[in-house]
Amino acid sequence: MDSTLAHRLEWTIWPAFLVAAAAETVFFTMFDPTDLYFFGSPLELSRQAMYTLGFFGFWAMGVASSALTVFLARSPFEINRCPLSGFERPPGCPKRETDSDPTV
Repeated sequence: MDSTLAHRLEWTIWPAFLVAAAAETVFFTMFDPTDLYFFGSPLELSRQAMYTLGFFGFWAMGVASSALTVFLARSPFEINRCPLSGFERPPGCPKRETDSDPTV
């Protein structure tokens, strides 16, 4: 795995995990899981199942938020760089190598 991708995953998942733990603690301190309703009908799940679903729901929202932040924090170099070498770039690309391929 590319180290940049690994770092971005760390920057996305770890803070989201911490926020999910805090959000679940605050949410379930104020609300009893057995008193929650979903579209007007009571949820027929155990407390432990509700805590688990709540944690993963908060974690998913945290991951989405962190992923958007990491995506928007990219530098212009990262956005504009071309992953192809000079000889593999398409015709018309200003950075395309016009000499013969040195590997031949």
